[in-house]
Amino acid sequence: MKKHENGFTLVELLVVIGILGILAGALFPAISSAMLKATMTAVQSKGRNIYMAIISANTDRAALSLANVWPRTKKVEGENTSDDIASKNYNNSTDYFWDLYDGENVGSDDHQPVADDFNLSMLSGAGVTANPGTQKLTDIYNMWTIAANVRDEIDDIVPVLVTRNFPCNQLYIKIDGKPDTTRIKATEIGKEYANPFGNKGFVMIRKGGGTLSMKTRDARPNVIYQGQSFDATTESTEIDPFCYLDPKKKVDPKQ
Repeated sequence: MKKHENGFTLVELLVVIGILGILAGALFPAISSAMLKATMTAVQSKGRNIYMAIISANTDRAALSLANVWPRTKKVEGENTSDDIASKNYNNSTDYFWDLYDGENVGSDDHQPVADDFNLSMLSGAGVTANPGTQKLTDIYNMWTIAANVRDEIDDIVPVLVTRNFPCNQLYIKIDGKPDTTRIKATEIGKEYANPFGNKGFVMIRKGGGTLSMKTRDARPNVIYQGQSFDATTESTEIDPFCYLDPKKKVDPKQ
């Protein structure tokens, strides 16, 4: 009797491979979306922690009649000490975060971060390299844009921390009436900074502590500001206008 070999023929193997390829192609968008959502949630948590560290520092300083530690582009006149963070001018978020961490004194007995709960690991992730801790912070290790010249009276809806891939020149310093409903172009998001998220999405933390993780397809001012109007302008000559500091430069929002 002739013995038959068990196994797949070449045609059968090709059919199975083809089916697996089709299934993988069908599942890939869902898997990619889930991975993006998970990464954005992790980054959102880091942004929230930075926000809370700053708020905590501001609360402690208020009891000492010290100015808040939000970065400013013009120092606060009459500040008690010349080396205090409130007495410095910033034109990027990287230098600000380095001072917030008291980076110049890392590894010494004099190391005293301005915000006790802040650390440099909060600046990295989602493709942004972590600072090795052995050198000064530079923009490649910093994924955040931060608002500057933040005042108590600014509405809570205003974003104060934004992942650097989002172009903050598309945000507003004032909205009178209904916010713009025009979609922000995907070609603008992730244009200057590929990470985190490229042009797929972004994360924001509002002045009131609320968080926002959004895919680019939904990026419209009316969604970002939840349909609210606000005014972050100031007529005071003692403080510069509200603006944003990305890892390398100052960015002015729309008027």
